[in-house]
Amino acid sequence: MSAALDPGPCFGANPDVSGIGVRIAIYAQNLLSFAPALLALKDKKVTPTELEALETQSSTILITAFAILVSTIVQARTSGISNYHTSIVLDLSWMNNTNLFIYLLLYTYRRVNLSDAELEEEAKDRLRYPVKRLTR
Repeated sequence: MSAALDPGPCFGANPDVSGIGVRIAIYAQNLLSFAPALLALKDKKVTPTELEALETQSSTILITAFAILVSTIVQARTSGISNYHTSIVLDLSWMNNTNLFIYLLLYTYRRVNLSDAELEEEAKDRLRYPVKRLTR
């Protein structure tokens, strides 16, 4: 066999990291996270309810990213993980973290478009109700 046809070292399969189901789930989760943001901007006004929903969504996706990173650290310590699979995990976590950027943009958009009176009223509400209630 010639050197040109030799595939070199191959990586063992790791479906927990590079499996098609894991990757499709994370891709779909990140693509679908744009839908609420686009709907919030549809009327050119981001309401506190929309912002809170996006904050909850971003937090959930960040927890997923953190869990992926922790599971990779555990796997690296116990059975080992290749650089290839570590790179995939970092890429997937990076994609999950972009969702926080969407929330940050909408939060900034809302703050920029509020009048001084509305900003003052929101600050008073935060002082009155420092802990978010479960029901509104």
